[in-house]
Amino acid sequence: MALRPAFGHRMLELAGVEAMPVAAPGSLYAQRVAPLFTQHCINCHGENRQKDELRLDSYAFAMRGGRHGAVILPGNPKKSELLTRIALPAGDERAMPPEGKTALSPDEVTVVRLWIQAGASPAMPAAAVKGVPPLVAEVKFPELDPLAARQARAPLADEVKRLSARYPGLVNYESRNSADLELNAALAGKAFSDADFKEFLPLASRLQRIDLSGTAVTDASAETLARMTALTSLRLADTRTSGAILSGLAPLKSLKSLTVTGTAISKDALAPLAKRGVQIHGEGNAD
Repeated sequence: MALRPAFGHRMLELAGVEAMPVAAPGSLYAQRVAPLFTQHCINCHGENRQKDELRLDSYAFAMRGGRHGAVILPGNPKKSELLTRIALPAGDERAMPPEGKTALSPDEVTVVRLWIQAGASPAMPAAAVKGVPPLVAEVKFPELDPLAARQARAPLADEVKRLSARYPGLVNYESRNSADLELNAALAGKAFSDADFKEFLPLASRLQRIDLSGTAVTDASAETLARMTALTSLRLADTRTSGAILSGLAPLKSLKSLTVTGTAISKDALAPLAKRGVQIHGEGNAD
C-alpha cells in the first residue's frame, strides 16, 4: 500500500473491504469537473492507459491517486498535485496536459480549484459552491470513428505491434481517433540506447512526440532524429548529448518544443532553433 497506493486501494475494493465512491449526477464534480478530465486528461489517464498509475475517468479513481499517492487533497488546493500541474504555464515541462495538447483555460482551472477547496465532494451541487465560472458553451467531444482510425493506422499497424511487443508500453497512439504516435523511451531509462531508438525508424512518418529523457541515447542518434519528419516535441533531458545532436533537428520543420535540461548542449548551439520559433525548455550543462 505504501509503495503503490492506487494499486493497493484497488485490491481492497475488489476484495470488498473498501467501498468505491460514486459521484452524484447533479454534483459539481459530475457536471463540471468530470467533463474537463474527459476532455483533457483521459487519453493518458483513462481506462486504456494510466501514466504513473493515475486514472481520472471516474470520481473513485481520481480520488485514489497514482503511483506516488493522492493527487487531490480535499479542502487543500495548494497542496493538490493535480491542481498544481494543470495550473502551470504551457511552456513548463511539468505542465499537464503536456506540450502540444489543449491546456485547461483559466476558468476551467478555477472550477477544479473551487471544487477541491470545497472538499472535492462527490455529491455537492454546483449551485452550492460560490464563484464557479458559468459554463459558456457545452463541452463537445470529437466523434469516435473506429473504422477511420483503423484505416489510418493500417499502414504501420504491423510495425506498431512488433515494436510494442519488443518495447512494452513505450509507443502509444496520440489519441483514440489518431494514427499519430508518441514514444516515451524515458520509461526504459538507461536500458534504451541509440540502437534501440533506431528500431523506431519505421514509424518516423507518424512519431510526433518523443521523450528520450534519462536514456542512454547519445549524439549518435542525430541521423535517426533527422528522419523523424513528423516530430513536434522532443525531450533530451539528462542524456549524454551535446550540440552535435542538433544537426539531426535542423531538417525537422514541424519541431515546436525541445527540452535539454541536464545535457551538454550550449545556448549558442540552440540559437538557430530558438530563432525559428522552437520553444527551448531548460538549460544544458555547457555555457
